[in-house]
Amino acid sequence: MKKIIAVAVLSIVIIVGFAILTRDNFDTVIFYSPHADDEVLSMGPSILHYKNKEKKVVVVLLSEGLASAAYPKLNNKLNDLGLPLISKKQFGEARQKEFKLSVEKLGVSSSDIYFYNLPDGKFSKNDVSKIIQEMNTRYPNAQHHAMSYRDPHHDHATTGQALQELLEQDKIKNGIFHLPIQEYANIEYDRKQKVPSNKKNSYKDALDAYGIWKPEDGYYSIGLDSVTDYFRIAREEMESRWHE
Repeated sequence: MKKIIAVAVLSIVIIVGFAILTRDNFDTVIFYSPHADDEVLSMGPSILHYKNKEKKVVVVLLSEGLASAAYPKLNNKLNDLGLPLISKKQFGEARQKEFKLSVEKLGVSSSDIYFYNLPDGKFSKNDVSKIIQEMNTRYPNAQHHAMSYRDPHHDHATTGQALQELLEQDKIKNGIFHLPIQEYANIEYDRKQKVPSNKKNSYKDALDAYGIWKPEDGYYSIGLDSVTDYFRIAREEMESRWHE
């Protein structure tokens, strides 16, 4: 009887160990950011963690973020300063520019940054699913990171719902769901990842990319001016939280 129990326990240990090994046995980590700044505020510490482990990190921006309330505020600021106003197109390009610089400060190669133009505020699960599957085809041995399907923000939740459905359908093998930094006190999580001690300056530089004010070069401090409190929390917490 003792021998049977021992064998059973050993089998369970082997199965659990194999599951953990399989979950961690991936070459590439892909992060899906609904809007510019989601990647650094809610996923940045995780990105730096995997860069530290020398994994290939890919970051995907799903939307230009044209529905942001920051657009009229920015033009009001430009008007008050006597500077030329910008169009919605220029606003989207400026947001992408901040995003690209921030992600590069996190150590991600420009060749591993992808841009899509899903309608801001109107993400569909089907459209997000297509992008995730497209990236999975491009990087077949990858772990996919989306925002949590518990997130109250529609676009954020939709990215999580799309990934969750693909996992349930066994079309994606490995997925993680990140909490938005502004909901840390409201959504349960399984794990958290602090910024690695040797990457703290990289994280601060990535956050600073959203606070650059150089209109002549196309930088308008959009991210920082839009969600100032979130950037403050990110500097204080310096961690990502997620569930599976």
